[in-house]
Amino acid sequence: MPEKVGPRMALIYKDIQNTLRVPVVNSIFRILANYPDYLEQRWKEVSPVLRTMAFEKQADEIREMALINEFSTFPELSLKNQTKIKQLIAFNDTIFYVLPKLLIITGLFYELSYGAEKRNRSEPENEDDYYYKIPFGIVKGTEKVPLIDPGKTRGNIINVFDSIKEVHDYPLISSYYRGIANWPELLQEIWDRIKSMVGTPPYEKRKQELVVFSTNGLQNLQNVIKTQHIIMPEKESEEIRHILLAFQQKFIPEMLLDLALIKANLGGGKPAIQLSL
Repeated sequence: MPEKVGPRMALIYKDIQNTLRVPVVNSIFRILANYPDYLEQRWKEVSPVLRTMAFEKQADEIREMALINEFSTFPELSLKNQTKIKQLIAFNDTIFYVLPKLLIITGLFYELSYGAEKRNRSEPENEDDYYYKIPFGIVKGTEKVPLIDPGKTRGNIINVFDSIKEVHDYPLISSYYRGIANWPELLQEIWDRIKSMVGTPPYEKRKQELVVFSTNGLQNLQNVIKTQHIIMPEKESEEIRHILLAFQQKFIPEMLLDLALIKANLGGGKPAIQLSL
């Protein structure tokens, strides 16, 4: 588990991993674990639809949108001097696989919690996809790596971390970048290549397109989810609202764009959209 948690949350973490098919529990869930009643109920409500082909196909479509054409060609990085390259590639594929799912999930959590209470329910398109279940359990070949602690590292890595936070305007460094910091020279070279692209008009335009596309796909998923109102203190409700919006509108789509650029760099301009999962 990514953090020490009690038995109740450990069961939820395990179900998250098996449902999303990856050996990691991403930051959005670890933050929402501070509101255990909320996370437990919302996860219980949405997890059945997350195990369907309909959800998998929506995530595939978002993933395919992630590479920005204007930034699609790079000289290939040399990986000859890097150790454990297979582990690096598998880790990248794992995070690239799960990020589109997280974008949809944060949208679902937000709409179910703060969207219009009265939704027009109708039969979803491609109805069979909502009954066809994808395999349950972590996919063979997915990978997790130790996360470098920003508070316990010095020198080049911390300088790159500070640059990433400054360019992205993040209060904390993402778990993904803490992961690839296990390859410090590669982290430095990759960030030097892509940091000038972050925040550019093509980058921001594609980020917005990802958010809009993922949001537009929520209705059919919502139609097959049975949900109940969660009673909580107003302060906690507002905190959760801001957390979900930050992840859906900024953090997740930006990480998806960054990772698509990184994968293009590692593949000599050929994005690995067809994952080995």
